[in-house]
Amino acid sequence: MTYWQTVIDMWSEAGWFALALWFLSFVSWIYLLKLHQKLTRTWFNTSKLSKDITHLLLDGKSKHDIRTWLCNKKGVVPHIINYVLASKDHRKITLKERYEEASITEVTSIHKEFGVLNSLVKSAPLLGLLGTVAGMIQTFAALSQSGDITLVSQGISKALLTTQLGLLIALPGVFASAYLKRKFLRLSMELERLIYHIAKLGDSTDEVKA
Repeated sequence: MTYWQTVIDMWSEAGWFALALWFLSFVSWIYLLKLHQKLTRTWFNTSKLSKDITHLLLDGKSKHDIRTWLCNKKGVVPHIINYVLASKDHRKITLKERYEEASITEVTSIHKEFGVLNSLVKSAPLLGLLGTVAGMIQTFAALSQSGDITLVSQGISKALLTTQLGLLIALPGVFASAYLKRKFLRLSMELERLIYHIAKLGDSTDEVKA
């Protein structure tokens, strides 16, 4: 019997709980991939924008031209920057306050997505345990009628399959979630570094000279 045939048999023996676990696994991985894509794209844009702003300043571009260039960019980070620079008060303290306000909003939004992800990952072993309990109830109900100990051992083995499946689904999700949290930490550090580049664009004395 091949490995995949063993997996198929395991899923079929677990009953309708296996279908629920499969659906939960599918939703979890779709959510994981979407969050990974969002974090990767946002982190890349943040790091790249920091370097681009520095290079443009070193090339002698005016801060007004750089702000205009930023307005044509799309994504979370340009949205934050445009919100910060929309204020008429370009003192560094004001820009920092507006930046913290905007970045905290985005960070809170990502935190909520991690909350949903954690709920999906933790639901798998609980759903598997529920399947085991339901299977055990059916097994002992059958035992009370037939008294066949072989039937009990087979029923218990089958009932434990859902717990095994739940753990097999949850473990990769736990490791993937930990990986995304490290990526999120890197993004938070890049966002903290970006404020210094924005402050260079918000010097009010430069506006007067321009």
